[in-house]
Amino acid sequence: MNIASGRFVLHVDPMARPLTALRAGLAGLCLSGLAACGGADLSAQPPTVLPGAVVAVDAIAGYTAGEALAFEVRLAGVLAGEAQLAVGAPGLDGGRPAIPVTSTIRSAGPFALIREVRDDVTSIIDLERMRPIRTTSDVVFGARRFHAETAFSDHGARIELTPAGESTRTLVYDFGEAVVHDAHSAMALIRTWTAEPGERIGLWVIGGRRIWRTEVWSVGPEVIGTRLGNQHALRLDGTSQRTRADLTPEPNTPPRAFSVWLSDDADRVPLRFLARTELGEITIDLVAYERP
Repeated sequence: MNIASGRFVLHVDPMARPLTALRAGLAGLCLSGLAACGGADLSAQPPTVLPGAVVAVDAIAGYTAGEALAFEVRLAGVLAGEAQLAVGAPGLDGGRPAIPVTSTIRSAGPFALIREVRDDVTSIIDLERMRPIRTTSDVVFGARRFHAETAFSDHGARIELTPAGESTRTLVYDFGEAVVHDAHSAMALIRTWTAEPGERIGLWVIGGRRIWRTEVWSVGPEVIGTRLGNQHALRLDGTSQRTRADLTPEPNTPPRAFSVWLSDDADRVPLRFLARTELGEITIDLVAYERP
């Protein structure tokens, strides 16, 4: 599959201010685990892990070494953000086969003139189990900034959260018998999931300091129009619910509904992500894709 990058200019009122919805859309891109982050130059560079013999990436990790994707984010049709993801070379981390994945998502267009929104995430993913080993996040929302380091265990996570100018706080989450993912490992899981229409999968996702309970179900094949023409795709629908530390739903935060379309081929590339909010639809479209 080979999708070339594309650009077009959209003139809008720069004083539009649905910033809360923009941030939710930018975060939702990663927190749902169904699409990833960055800009159209595909220049993000993932970190390295120690070289060593590893298991097959395509079959287990849901990523290909050297793979790069770029997206544009639109809120009610207005350019709101850009996203980029890059996959590094597999190697060893603590003796375990692993692969690094880096993503960036940022406000763009008229929204960037109003307030800077940026989220940089780096994951080291265990290739044998398709689970995160650790994740680093740096988030900017206007004047607010924080850094988070998350270490994952079999059924839990420990987050070291440092807001700018404040001391570090430690958050520990226990998921019982459930497996917890970050955005990148959740994306890998979805890309390798094969299901008949109507089949469902549920997963826990940690993004930054937030916990999300996500449920996804297969809708089936569709043909969707893109700026590069019609594409054969597999559609998945789902909901994401933000939860508290005890894993119960967060009060006054109803589940967010979304749809995602993956290319109907061996690459299973995310082509489009659509989330429905009270301020309009957030659409995230693939604009560039590269793989070795």
